[in-house]
Amino acid sequence: MRKHERNNFRIVFSALLACSALLLFCGQVMAGAHSLILTMPPILAARSHGSPPPPGSTVTAAQASAFLARATFGPKMDEITALANSGDFNSWLKGQFAAPPSYHLAWIHQRLPGIAWKTYCDLVHIAKRDAWWDIVINGNDQLRQRVAFALSEIFVTSQFGPLINEPDGLAAYYDILVRDAFGNFRTLLKDVSLSPMMGKYLSYLGNAKADPAKGNHPDENYAREVMQLFTIGLYRLNQDGTTINDPATGKPLSTYTQDDIREMARVFTGWSDDNGYFEVGGGYNTHHARTSPMVAFAEYHDTGAKHVLTTNFPANQSAEQDLDRAVDMLFHHPNVGPFIGRQLIQRLVTSNPSPGYISRVAAAFADNGHGVRGDMKAVIKAILLDPEALHGADTHPQTFGKVREPLLGISHLWRSFHAHNKVCHRRGEDDSSPTYTYNCFHFEAARSFLQQNAAQESLTVFNYFTPDDGPADLKAHNLVSPERMVLGIDGLHHIFMSFALETYTYDTYEVGAHLDVSVEKNLLDAGKYNELLERLNILLLAGRMTPEMKQVLLRFIQENRNTTEHDFLTRNLIALVMTSAQYAVQR
Repeated sequence: MRKHERNNFRIVFSALLACSALLLFCGQVMAGAHSLILTMPPILAARSHGSPPPPGSTVTAAQASAFLARATFGPKMDEITALANSGDFNSWLKGQFAAPPSYHLAWIHQRLPGIAWKTYCDLVHIAKRDAWWDIVINGNDQLRQRVAFALSEIFVTSQFGPLINEPDGLAAYYDILVRDAFGNFRTLLKDVSLSPMMGKYLSYLGNAKADPAKGNHPDENYAREVMQLFTIGLYRLNQDGTTINDPATGKPLSTYTQDDIREMARVFTGWSDDNGYFEVGGGYNTHHARTSPMVAFAEYHDTGAKHVLTTNFPANQSAEQDLDRAVDMLFHHPNVGPFIGRQLIQRLVTSNPSPGYISRVAAAFADNGHGVRGDMKAVIKAILLDPEALHGADTHPQTFGKVREPLLGISHLWRSFHAHNKVCHRRGEDDSSPTYTYNCFHFEAARSFLQQNAAQESLTVFNYFTPDDGPADLKAHNLVSPERMVLGIDGLHHIFMSFALETYTYDTYEVGAHLDVSVEKNLLDAGKYNELLERLNILLLAGRMTPEMKQVLLRFIQENRNTTEHDFLTRNLIALVMTSAQYAVQR
């Protein structure tokens, strides 16, 4: 073994020992998963960082970092500094609301000009993932993309299942979420309902009215999921998200019945792509049909009178009229604000928002202050600027925060250390497939270790996890931790170590994201260890590194500074922070 290989082996082993020490100091080795992930270790709970000042006044770097971790795919130090210097969260939001959107289908069009979409769908699937990673790392519309990602985990479509050969349509569907992220929820709901991707995924594209002679009836899949997953949920809710219970039994009251589903299925008849196919799963001969809204075919629509929830649908209405009435009915249902608000809070801020937090967001959904219902900008502002979002780590230390999804951890690493992509040569599985050359991150490495590679790759319509997922011992305390279902802690640690060090996984999978750690290395070279650790503290932990954690890392530096190449040592420090218990939970 060569000398540098022995040194690398020794420092990695030393890093593993330090990691074990960090886990111990951070409370990871506490009894039970309740302490393991969502309960802040006592030493951290006791450490107050003060309340963030109100918008318009001074914002500290730590507060800016915490805010940007919720509103972007990971803060960069120059973004943290700029927000701290401005002292104004509202101005940052205003700038993000005005930023031009980055669209995924346009990205693919630009890099695969003239592609035969259906023939080389495997290549387009790769390009779709490349587009997602490039936009979330390099795009300027960070808030829009972060909200679109959150919406993609509510209004779920996936390449696994009936859309496996429709990557261009999936990109067009994701662009609906990007476009409507800052619009009105009613527009979003209607656009999703008219997407041929949603139509095929939940089997109402080509959904014809009942034919008594054949004994068939309309497909009920979308009729059920548009209520259960996309708008009102299973149970009637108070505006603070708590269930409304039957006084006699104490059990939650259902929002809809099987009769409502059957009637709603009749509403969603007569829609197909512009090729006019009327068999479930049919159609899709053209790129245009896969990427354009569905159209109505009157002869296949059920024009009889219908009754859904408490709403009457008069006879002889067109498919367009029935759909608009259904969208209005769901949009104005009192459950939508708290049901959707809670999930967006979970995706951006914390897994266990208080009833008060949910109620304030639901109020913003109901009225943006100007009499408008469903204004997504008002909802997003209410989520990100709520006192619980800004103060929760201090006021609710035992329950505030969310386990980081693997994708958000990796995007944080790559954005914070300015990962640059490389020239990739992409081609389909067929030897006759054309080869296209463009810059990408070549993100294939997580497939063996994580359950997330990019958006729109969950196995079911229920996303990678559901809003109420969590281990049994957390649920015993009425807490949830949805992301725990995909954390795969060993795999995630492997990914963070490999991606920070750019070692085995990079070589095996030819990952193209190369980190710039020159600033951190220069601090190490200059012996400014405390300044280096404080930089990592702000950049990765939003200022919540404990004194014990800092001492472990300082000792690690001192033990290896004279025997290890400093670039490699710097990368190990980054990996140690990102594999710590304190990093695992975004606070």
